[in-house]
This record gives sequence, C-alpha cells and structure tokens, in this order.
Amino acid sequence: MIDERRLRILETQVDALRTREKDSETRKTYDEVFDHAALLTIADLITDGVISTLDYPVSTGKEANVFHATGPDGRAKAVKIYRIANATFRNIAVYIDGDPRFKKVKRAIRPTLWAWAQKEYKNLVRMEDAGVRVPAPERVHNNVLVMGYIGDETQPAPALREVALKDPAAVYADVLANLRAIRKAKLVHADMSEYNLLWWDGRVVVIDVGQAVPLDHLRAAEWFKRDVGNIARFFRRLRVDVTPAGLERAILGG
Repeated sequence: MIDERRLRILETQVDALRTREKDSETRKTYDEVFDHAALLTIADLITDGVISTLDYPVSTGKEANVFHATGPDGRAKAVKIYRIANATFRNIAVYIDGDPRFKKVKRAIRPTLWAWAQKEYKNLVRMEDAGVRVPAPERVHNNVLVMGYIGDETQPAPALREVALKDPAAVYADVLANLRAIRKAKLVHADMSEYNLLWWDGRVVVIDVGQAVPLDHLRAAEWFKRDVGNIARFFRRLRVDVTPAGLERAILGG
C-alpha cells in the first residue's frame, strides 16, 4: 500500500532536484525519468524501507540515470532509474533478444525496460557470487534498481578512464581477475571498457552489467572479443604489454 504522505515527500524531493538543474535538456531528462509510474515505484521502495531519501544525481547515461540515496540506516545507496523511452528500447532490445532467461518478454517498451532492470539485477547477483567486484545488488522493482553506492559523500567513484594510474600493470591484473570471474559466472559483459570500470579505494569495480549475456547467447563470442579488444587497447595506451589474443588466453586459461 502506497503511503500518500511519503509520496508527497518524494515529490517534494524530486521537485528540488529539478529546480537545481538550470540546463533545459537536463530538466527535460528529469521529466522523462520521474514520470508518475517511476514516482510510485520509488515510493514503494521507501515504504518497504529500502531507501529513505533520494538525494542528488550521480550520473546520466544513454539508458538510465543514477542517483545517490540514503537508506533507513544512513547507508549510501545508488538508485538507477531506466528511462521509459523509444531510444532506450532500441538500444537494449538487442541484448534482451536471444537471452534464454528472458524469452517471454513482450516486444513493447515498458515490459522490455522492466526486463532490463531485472536482467541487470540478476547479472549483478551472478557476478557477485562468482567473485566479480560489483556494486552490491539490493532490490529491483519495475524499472528501478537499488544497489551499493561506490564513492563517498564528496564524490562518486570516477571511471577508470578519468584516473591517472600510478601502476597500470597492477590495475590491469585487477581487471583481468574480474574478467576471469565474469567468465566463471558464465557471462560475457558485452560492453566492457574503461568507461564501465570504476576506481575506488585502489580497486576496480565493474558496473553497467545490464547487457551481459550468458555464454550460450548467439553473439556471446563476438561480444567477448569486443570486450577483450577494448581492455587491451586501453592498457596498451598505458604501456602495459598486452594484446587481445594474449588477454583472451589469460582469461580462458586462468
């Protein structure tokens, strides 16, 4: 049952977030993110005690916005809200098709978006169980995913591409360990690059795993090679002696 008082408080919080944004495009994006259905979904999460407040934006991606939230115990959390839009639907449908876990999803925008949120949650659980360092998955409800927040109160964790690494070879070894663990989870990330790796407390954290597919997906081998190529390219620029073929052998033979 939705708590009307909490819904009004949430609407006040969202209005405050909108007001802070001076850029018209950003405000338009917020209107897309916080439609009535999303507000009801977040209100459910508040009522269930998953989060207490939605605090401020952390990042804006092609398909979703991430916000800092606070739980009833004061712990920071990340709330990822997938936008219900045609562009998002087109971007993600290719990764839903062919995934045996989502055979019965209707080819319509809202069911696909809800399946995508479920997919990212399931992938996070599966990767975490296999030893991949990911934001801890906590709850998924409709098109909203709640997970652990990576960062502190002064800043979210930066992407690996934004960091001046003191020891690129050691960081490469960390990324390799995570790639091996993803393989152990019997998944392919399918969008692995320096953009989807965070750097925090001297360690790599893998993010944006919604598009990850099982090894038996028809395009899994193709996307695995793309992941490997992206990581090899990034570290070669940092003068680490790695090739796509060598990295692939290290993952599969590890």
